[in-house]
Amino acid sequence: MLMGAATLYLARTMAAICIFVQRRMGWAEVGIIALWIGAMDVSFAYFGGRNVASFGGIGDVGVFLLLAGSVVHTASEWQRHRWKQRPENAGHLYTGGLFRHARHINYFGDEALFTGWTLMTGQMALLVIPVIMALGFLFGNIPALDRYLEERYGDDFRNYARRTKRFIPYVY
Repeated sequence: MLMGAATLYLARTMAAICIFVQRRMGWAEVGIIALWIGAMDVSFAYFGGRNVASFGGIGDVGVFLLLAGSVVHTASEWQRHRWKQRPENAGHLYTGGLFRHARHINYFGDEALFTGWTLMTGQMALLVIPVIMALGFLFGNIPALDRYLEERYGDDFRNYARRTKRFIPYVY
């Protein structure tokens, strides 16, 4: 199960990099992503592999969260990517699809995925990983991206931000 999770995450990340990223990525960014994937794969495989308890209900919840989070992240990015491909949308802010439920629904999908992956290991101490990720999203990525989007789209972004929660759909 953990190997399947690692394979799914790697495939999803490669698809995102090769299809959805609309900018050139420097080698440093690629290296950081590769280190992150490697560290997660090794951590979850090592600690999950040491768990002798049966998979059980927590593991089932983990599989659900992993799959749901992966679908949310990938589907939201795919919807935005397809929208951006249409010339009439050039220079406009995307607020449709899953992004109408939360401004950073893709990050929410990642948070669900990593929480699920952690639960699949049966090692609750590893919940520190999705907690650190959430803190990074909430205090780093999201504020920086919101500043960029406000600069780029002005009132369109401010109106979108007023009516759409940041991270957790309809909650926060």
